[in-house]
Order: sequence, then C-alpha cells, then structure tokens
Amino acid sequence: MVPMNHKTLDRNWEDLPPELIQSIAKQLGDLVEFLHFRLVCKKWRSATTLSSPPPQLPWLLNFDYNNSTFYFYSLSTCKVHTIHVERNMGFYHKWMTPSYHYVFNCRDSFTGVGAVGPPFLFNPLTKKRIQLPFLNVSHLMQVPFLNDSHHFPFLIGPNPIRTQECIALMTNTKSNKKQILFCRPGDTEWSIIEKGPYDDGACIFYKGMVYVNMDDTGVTKVISLVTNSIVTLIPPPVFSTEGSREGFSYFVESLGVLLGVRWSKGICKTHVYGLEVYQLLKENTHLKWAKMDTLGDRIIFVSSHNGYSFSARECGGLEGNCIYYKALDDDRECLMRYDFEKCVAEQVPCPLAKVVTWFMPTLEESIESNAPV
Repeated sequence: MVPMNHKTLDRNWEDLPPELIQSIAKQLGDLVEFLHFRLVCKKWRSATTLSSPPPQLPWLLNFDYNNSTFYFYSLSTCKVHTIHVERNMGFYHKWMTPSYHYVFNCRDSFTGVGAVGPPFLFNPLTKKRIQLPFLNVSHLMQVPFLNDSHHFPFLIGPNPIRTQECIALMTNTKSNKKQILFCRPGDTEWSIIEKGPYDDGACIFYKGMVYVNMDDTGVTKVISLVTNSIVTLIPPPVFSTEGSREGFSYFVESLGVLLGVRWSKGICKTHVYGLEVYQLLKENTHLKWAKMDTLGDRIIFVSSHNGYSFSARECGGLEGNCIYYKALDDDRECLMRYDFEKCVAEQVPCPLAKVVTWFMPTLEESIESNAPV
C-alpha cells in the first residue's frame, strides 16, 4: 500500500477538462449553486455560460409589500432566496401568475385620464423590465381591477426574450362581459380577441394559437391571433366523475403535447377532489381529448389556469407521475403534491408564509451581482 502524502492529495482543480466541468455543472439543479460553481475560478467560469444553465425546477414565489421583497423557495435545495426591488414599482400579488421567466405587474392605481398602468413584465433575477401598452378604461369596461379578485391578468406563452411571442392575456369585467386582451412585447396597444364567458377556465398560448376552455360547457375554443377568430371547437371528453367545473382548470404544455388538468370528485383517497389529466390528440382531421392513465416520467406544476411540466430525469430528487399545486388548508395557502398512481394528495413542507405562484428562474440577461443570495 502506497502511503498518503501531501503531494498525493494536492490537486489543481483548474486542470479539470472543460467537458468534465460542464458535466458537473449540469448536475446542479439550483441557479444559486450554479452561480457559486462558476465563481470557483476563471476556468470553471469560462467552461459554463449563463445562457445554458442546468435544467431548473420552477421556484415558488411570494411577495412582501411591506419591504418590497420577493421570496423564492427552491424545491431542489429547500432554500429561500430573497430579492429586494424598488418600492415605486408598485407590485401587486394578483398580477403574479405562471409566466416563465417574468412576473406580470400592473399598478393598482389610475395614473391619468382614461388609463391605468403601465403594466410591464419583470424578471426579479436579472432586473430586466419589458414595458407593455397602457390599459385604457375602455378595456376595463365596468369594473376596475381591484374590485374583482377572481379575474386578473395572466401571462401565457414562451420566453418573450427569445421568441417575441409572449402573449399577455387578461380576463376582466363582470359575469358574461369578460373579454380576452393580448399583446406582444413592442406592441403599442392591446388587441381584443373575443368576448365570452371565460370565467376561471384553463387558457394557454400553444403552437401559435390561444386555447380557452369554456367554463359553462367544457368546450375548448382554439383561436387564431392572426384573424382573431375561432379556428375550431374541441368538445369535452365524457367525464366519468363530477368535476369542480364543466371542463379543465389548467392547460399545460408537456413534452410537445397539450394536457388538460381537471379537478374530479371522489377519485382522491385523502381529499374530496383529485386530479385527472387528458391529452390532446389529433384523429384524422379532428382534435379530441383522451384520458391519461399515467403521467409516466412527467412532473406537473400548476397554478392559475396553466403551469409547467418537466421530466423527472431532469429534476434531481423528485419523483415523476405527480402534480404539484397550491391549496387552502385552514385558511392558509400551502404546497400540495398529488401522487397520480396512488391517488393521494399530501402537503409538501414549504417555509413561505404565502404561496402565490410558480416562477421559472433564468440568468440569461443577468448581471451576476443581481443574483439572489
């Protein structure tokens, strides 16, 4: 046996080949760990780039108005990251919805005759702000935003920085006078797609079309943004159980297909409602919903009409075939996990006082000094 000595133990970590450095970096499931990794030395920094971090899970988001602070909880590391922002930005939690790398924000006060806003997209990590057009009173019709907590803007679509296809939709006004508005970054005004009884049903921007689930019938409207007209109507599947609504509560894009997620009564062994998932299939020239018996490797995160989906192979430490969601428990919002195979819902430990929504972290446009600590 060769005895150990100091020379045997000494290693120059800068001598690691770039391929091995990149392989190690890909195993880091949290952006903060990734940043710390890049700060080890110049070689490690040059071997990794901010534009290609390892696969990330969404963070849970909460916002404290008293000190203008975002709190993010990472499921990967079970740590809370804190980011302070300027008080005059006027963040309001009802505008915070699943929005990829951005938070949709609209000031909750009128700033001029016939206008409220201006709304904008904001990435808390990079401090990047994307201005959106003013919202005129004519868009709001009868009801200011703050008078109806059930109808608020929600952002759908891919990363607006990469694709310029970010679509900000909002439902507003009372009962049967709701409408959908949309815009892309760079637009000078909002466009109206269509009025209708959209209520709180699922809605998503998917493959260039807007999919809206009608709460009164369960029918899914597919709407073209080019013509602002309905392309097709997808009938609801034949549900075997009573649901919390006629159709779907969430739409999620997953592995290149569209999924509809529904609250169904009597299928969960621990709670009144469980979750069913349906996949959109094309049969000849028609679209239809087909029930899924398993999610396989998928992990789904839902909140406010839509959500995210990832492969468990890319999410270290988390099991597939499950859905994460927020729920009310004793008047307190908490994080829940639904086991799709066992039909069991259980609470997931989370230190945040309030669970607002999910947020997909990115460092693409980041100055690293702005990263959370």
